[in-house]
Amino acid sequence: MNGHTSSIQGPRILILLLAVCVLAGGAVDKAVPTQAAVTLTYTFTESAALSYKQTSFQLQNVDVMGQTMTTEISSNMDITLKPKGLKDGNYILGVTIDGISTNVQSSQGGLTPDMNSIIGKSFDLIFSPLGKEVDVSGASVFFVDMGQSGRRDLSSNFQGLFPDLPDHPVRIGDNWPSEDVIVQKSDAGEIRINFKNEHTLDGFETIDGRECARIKTALRGTMFGALNQGGAALSMDAKLDGTETWYFAVKEGVFVKSETKATMGGLISVEGMDTTIGFSGEQRNSNALVKK
Repeated sequence: MNGHTSSIQGPRILILLLAVCVLAGGAVDKAVPTQAAVTLTYTFTESAALSYKQTSFQLQNVDVMGQTMTTEISSNMDITLKPKGLKDGNYILGVTIDGISTNVQSSQGGLTPDMNSIIGKSFDLIFSPLGKEVDVSGASVFFVDMGQSGRRDLSSNFQGLFPDLPDHPVRIGDNWPSEDVIVQKSDAGEIRINFKNEHTLDGFETIDGRECARIKTALRGTMFGALNQGGAALSMDAKLDGTETWYFAVKEGVFVKSETKATMGGLISVEGMDTTIGFSGEQRNSNALVKK
């Protein structure tokens, strides 16, 4: 059996349903000391398109009848965001998928889905000034064929595109909570991840000429799923813990980069059988603004 789980996209989760289970930025110049409170808000101007490179690596271990099977998943996605105005106080962003790839390696062989038909495609995303993805349904028309797990759409890639900002000014040491829900639907079923995150303004740095807030986030997630594999009904229950360090350009209102590390573990139960499958894993992810 192959493992299949989610991948965080600075916080951000890319879920790859495989087989039966949960199958970089610029140089730092110097610290920018400040004791003043700052207001953080995303700002998109129609004259400025922004491009980002996202990478993720997952190592997944599945325990089947005392035998551990390991799966490695590497993913990359390049996107460009083009502001297209406002709707009800939220930004309309035209998203173009400039590049996308996934490679899966396991003891049962490798899989590299053909994603060429997706490259160059665009859709509209609605995004709030504080970082909430209001509407990502435009991405649901694009599908990836994951072999025996069937097709999955790309909407979950964008459900946690950027981290959430506080709704009030913050100083160094201040923190704020946020919640995210990532739902991945595929031919095999549905996986839902509920995140409760705690963000802390850790300091300031100048990166690529931009004065950035450095924010450290504690990620806590619960993962539930209902899948069907080879005629067997499966249910998943797992937890995810991780940390994310991300940088936000205060004056420009632009997300600059993030690095995320997380571990996960849980059980998959087979309906009608006294059988559980244990799985664990770790993942590393990055999301970085591309210098023009």
